[in-house]
Amino acid sequence: MSEKSSRFSRRPAAVAAVLGIAIFGVGAGFAVSGCGSDNSGNDVSNAIQSVQGGLSTAQGALSTAQQKGQSISTQVQSVQSQVQSVQSQISTTKSGGGYGY
Repeated sequence: MSEKSSRFSRRPAAVAAVLGIAIFGVGAGFAVSGCGSDNSGNDVSNAIQSVQGGLSTAQGALSTAQQKGQSISTQVQSVQSQVQSVQSQISTTKSGGGYGY
């Protein structure tokens, strides 16, 4: 069972996507703050809110990805335990110490 599930390869992609969302939010915030209008105070405030919203979204997505990763890890451990149990039963049966036959 040394092969890895394809689900594990998705984790880095999910983290990259989350970081992309956060960076996009920061970029949008700087773009708004650099307009140079008379309402620069409002522009900066809007930019900050935009960045905070993007970071909040990124944190939520990262938290979800971590929870899914932990769930998958727990499932993998459970399956490995079951496989070891079955292998042990097969080994016991092959050695003649099986079910009294």
